[in-house]
Amino acid sequence: MPKTKEKLQDKVRGLYDRIGSEFYLSRDDFEANGERFNSALLMGALTELNRGNMLLFGEYGGGKTTSAEYLQSVFNGLPLDLVKRVAIRGNPQLTEEKMVGRPHYGKMHQGEEDVVWQHFVQIGPKIFDEFNRMPESNQAVVLNGVDRGEWNYLNDFISTGPQPFFATCNYADRGNNGLIPPILDRFDVAVESRFPGVINVLHIAQDYHNDKDKVLSDPELTRKALGVLNSGKPQAEVQKELEVIVREHEKGLMAKDFPILSREDKERIEQEVRTVPFDKDAEQYFAFLVAEMNTSPKYGQKRSIDPVTTENGLYLQASFVGSGSRREEKSLVRYAKSLAWLQDQDEVNLDHVIQVAPYVLWHRVRWTPETQNTFKDNDRNDPLDLHITKSLLGDGTNEMPGVKKRFGESQENYQRVIDLAGHGKMDEALREAIEYSADGRGHPIFQDAVNDLEGS
Repeated sequence: MPKTKEKLQDKVRGLYDRIGSEFYLSRDDFEANGERFNSALLMGALTELNRGNMLLFGEYGGGKTTSAEYLQSVFNGLPLDLVKRVAIRGNPQLTEEKMVGRPHYGKMHQGEEDVVWQHFVQIGPKIFDEFNRMPESNQAVVLNGVDRGEWNYLNDFISTGPQPFFATCNYADRGNNGLIPPILDRFDVAVESRFPGVINVLHIAQDYHNDKDKVLSDPELTRKALGVLNSGKPQAEVQKELEVIVREHEKGLMAKDFPILSREDKERIEQEVRTVPFDKDAEQYFAFLVAEMNTSPKYGQKRSIDPVTTENGLYLQASFVGSGSRREEKSLVRYAKSLAWLQDQDEVNLDHVIQVAPYVLWHRVRWTPETQNTFKDNDRNDPLDLHITKSLLGDGTNEMPGVKKRFGESQENYQRVIDLAGHGKMDEALREAIEYSADGRGHPIFQDAVNDLEGS
């Protein structure tokens, strides 16, 4: 491996370890290729590397916002007190003017149209605390912002491009709302901020004034940054001045022996992650999963407007309402590649995909009541929907076999179809695919192959 790549991986692991040992104490609950991590910190770190979007679910005071604040501060060279200052705190009275921007009232009275942008929009990395306290009717306001980093108000707009976006959600109570499916689909991954264990709680409880946060804070630089954000200057100038403040803060962190990721480091990491290929098993499992989520022998393809049916077998499409999406498939590829890169692997292997996939899907998938009833009384360590997703993407149960089990049973036949097509034997490949599809009772991957081969 090139030394630069190893150095960058060491930096990322150094940041992960530093946050986990000093700031966000937690237990490991995620394993890939024999290596253990904390899922909230790992997915948060991968979100930073991907400039992705992450949902954090959990109980009040469970550390959701705390972990997001540390990740955004450490990975982006921002003073922790600035990160806290520019975050949005969800409430039912949130409007577009409170989240995105408002008219410049002085200029408005003079007949001019100008926008005063909220700090939340102007800063690249973002935290939206208690996201599900925002009414469902207002959630569409942030769709493009979450998805593309594009924010519009009146006839003006700001584009920061994709940036790390964290949103926290308490579990359901009388004060919060559901999240609309389009907004859920725009979050790459979701995790639960878990109880860290008694020993960790004893240490956390001693720091009741959050003295450790002073290491990452800088009140003087925060005041300077707020002055820049309030200056009314064009966004390009604001970003340049903020970058100067970031570099100054990073110098202070390095003086405290705190590792940092420069802008050039992050660009290099993104380039390297893009080049990590999938191995054959990982690619074919991905194909089986996508086929099960999007193919319906009865209706041609799986749609949210069609009823769920089990008459063609207990494939994944029979267990949930709706269908797959191109966003979730991109999320799975990006995060699996990032994990492989972090683990210094030349390829994405099957374990990377199977371990990451539940965190990409569980907040997006609406399991049928029948599916939930099958699992609701199980002993489990995860929230019910995550537990179901892990099970059905893995081996499953005797009653409901999982994607991994079916993949193992049908991979050889699928490879035969691929080999025949690869050697130009299209008619023979089509005959094999039709045979394995078994009039819609076989694995959906074969019906999808039939559609492609007939078209060719």
